[in-house]
Amino acid sequence: MSCPALTINDLCVTFPAGNREILHHLSFSVPGGHTVALVGESGSGKTMAAMAVMNLLPHGMLRSGGSISVNDHPTEGLSPDQYRKLRHTQVAMVMQNPMSAFDPVLNIFHHFKETLISHGITSTPQIRKMAADGLAEAGFSTPFSILELYPFQMSGGMLQRVMLALALMLSPPLVIADEATTDLDVLSQKRILTLLHDHCRKQHLALLIITHDLGVAAAMADEIVVIRSGRLVEKGPTADIFSAPASPYTAELLAVHRGLYTPRYLNIMESLTGRGVYAAD
Repeated sequence: MSCPALTINDLCVTFPAGNREILHHLSFSVPGGHTVALVGESGSGKTMAAMAVMNLLPHGMLRSGGSISVNDHPTEGLSPDQYRKLRHTQVAMVMQNPMSAFDPVLNIFHHFKETLISHGITSTPQIRKMAADGLAEAGFSTPFSILELYPFQMSGGMLQRVMLALALMLSPPLVIADEATTDLDVLSQKRILTLLHDHCRKQHLALLIITHDLGVAAAMADEIVVIRSGRLVEKGPTADIFSAPASPYTAELLAVHRGLYTPRYLNIMESLTGRGVYAAD
């Protein structure tokens, strides 16, 4: 059996200035080639867990306990340079707001160039080809023309697909998608999720989806991890969580979200995998 792509064990994150613990002894794993959804309401600590994995915690936040291993390699004690090497080659992250991830004065090609040069790929023709191939896989019909555009010339959905291409171009064994479709309309959302789902399945990559949207979790995930106020509530196979949640909090989340979703939305989400987990009991 392959090693887990991600193992979080007893993780604690604190904000010392406010004397607050943000994550409380959080433990879960993402098996290689599987998709796990980390779900919970806003402020539950989902993004903080992802930032801890990427070693990108906001200023003032500290990992105060526990351990994180990526592809069976412990991350404790890694230098900033070692962590930079880890990103994109071992783990990549697709964030919620694509506009904030791009430098507005650089065109799309330069964003690919900076990333690839940092990983030892310096040939401009090779970088241009790799970038165009990644954009084509992300659904762009004219990838070379996209490379010449600036972020402000693109829609949110287009930028999210560029970010997806950047994250996936080195095929890291683990991909983290943090609310990657929250700001998109439902059809753009489906397009991004389909690209992410199909690429990870084809390349046998592990995927950690961070979302408050249980429709996304249902459509994409093999397993679900539920957290609340930085604490683990429950975890298990997606079908089990939806059919027989062990925690009253999870049952409450399911009831609320079932009431919010329209039939059209549910049909679009379920069409990703055909699971139909939102079918009436």
